[in-house]
Amino acid sequence: MTIPLPSLRGSLSQLQRAVAKFYFQLQQRFEGNVLVSSMWAAMGNDLQAQVESLSKLPPSFWQSFNKQERELSNAVELIPPWNGENLAGSLRSHLARTVDIEEPIILNVYAQLIRPLRVEWTELALDFYVEVKAHLARVARSIQLYSGDPALIQRCAVLLQSFEKGVQGPAIIEEVAARPSRKKAAQPRHGGKATSRARGHASIKEAHVQSLDKISKRAKPRVQQIDISRRRAQR
Repeated sequence: MTIPLPSLRGSLSQLQRAVAKFYFQLQQRFEGNVLVSSMWAAMGNDLQAQVESLSKLPPSFWQSFNKQERELSNAVELIPPWNGENLAGSLRSHLARTVDIEEPIILNVYAQLIRPLRVEWTELALDFYVEVKAHLARVARSIQLYSGDPALIQRCAVLLQSFEKGVQGPAIIEEVAARPSRKKAAQPRHGGKATSRARGHASIKEAHVQSLDKISKRAKPRVQQIDISRRRAQR
């Protein structure tokens, strides 16, 4: 008896297979160009590897998304559809379509899945994270080489940065937010000592200045007497 796939896992698996099929169709479309054809084939293989990695995750992982299942399932369903009628388009149009497909999957679905995986950071979690990042890097490199569109290249670069921020951002924010509280807690311990020391240094400095003033005032009459006696002696 087979156990039915959870809604989120099942819909995501169907989406990944559909995207892989789209890339393999583009492989056949550009079979006259070995480099471009192999690029689409590699991207299709990336999606198949992602399906396999997610299938190895334990059921407890998917159960942890019970509260977010509807939200993530809706994000999967909102991925813009495509069909094989547009396969005759240009290479640039297909690369732009690739970003339209990959962007919501990576930011709205993959980043949400990888974030809890980072808590334990097992080998399975690391495999999926590396596969997604390598696939996104392949997309960015392909667009940079073959699109000839600066705006599309910039969009893909922003996508890569947004993915890293979405996966690692929350952990960094918590760490940075905890640092100021430690410094504030340490200030009252040394505040009294620092104030007393400052006052002590100020009093010592003031006494030293006053003593120098007294010495200088006493020394002036002696200089005048010596000058007067010298003048009398010269006369």
